[in-house]
Amino acid sequence: MSQSKPIAFITGVSSGIGLALTMDLLSKGYRVIGTVRNSQAATAMAEDLGKGFSPLILDVTRESEEINQIISELSQKEDNLIIDILIHNAGVAHGGPLLFQPEADQRAVIETNVMGVLKLTRALYTKLQPGSRVLLISSVSGRLVTPFLGIYAASKFAVEALTDALRHELGMLGIKVVTIQPGPIKTKIWDKARQNTTDYSVTPYADIMGRQDAFVDKAEGRALPVERVTEAVWKAIRSKNPHTRYLVVKAPFMIKLAKLFPDRWKDRLILKRLK
Repeated sequence: MSQSKPIAFITGVSSGIGLALTMDLLSKGYRVIGTVRNSQAATAMAEDLGKGFSPLILDVTRESEEINQIISELSQKEDNLIIDILIHNAGVAHGGPLLFQPEADQRAVIETNVMGVLKLTRALYTKLQPGSRVLLISSVSGRLVTPFLGIYAASKFAVEALTDALRHELGMLGIKVVTIQPGPIKTKIWDKARQNTTDYSVTPYADIMGRQDAFVDKAEGRALPVERVTEAVWKAIRSKNPHTRYLVVKAPFMIKLAKLFPDRWKDRLILKRLK
């Protein structure tokens, strides 16, 4: 298939931010190749989104050899595939106290949010060209750490470091790299947070974790519409000289200012809110 439209390659498109980005870029004339993890999702999305959308069954936690093989097969189906926009969106967020959180959950966060970005960029970099853009969907948790989101924040701090390194290294090849840092966004991730069934009742954090749903409800109440993320992504795509980072929160000034506050001051504020 010859490439007549600009192509966006987006990971994790079956729901949430990934789905919103897919629909937005389709409406703007892009052809979207979007990764999903099973054939049922691929079939359903292809039917719903039409010819401009091409599902690709790919799990970013797979070994590099398997990912490389999937990309090789994709390249054989395409004629001179060029990826204009690569968006690393696939991610997971498991909450819980670091000392008691299941190790499997912690590994899943790192494998998906960090290693997935690196492995897929390696597999796709030959499909990028000068002028292409790579966008990483990070998080406000890549700037500030809060209790019980430690492993998620660690993964997003790592994404921030990868962004800097890739911006330098891919910049030498004429490719711009940008990070999008959403705060709470109205997606189904809040339902998943409420469904966390890990038992922390025998830990020192039993009381706080027992109020998890109340915390989730409060955070969801502050959440921004997903369109705020798609708007930031579109700015990063269309701008001749995009910012290196786009912060998508209700009060970006306060987030930036918080970095200047002493750690002990922030500690006291967080503890007060938890109590």
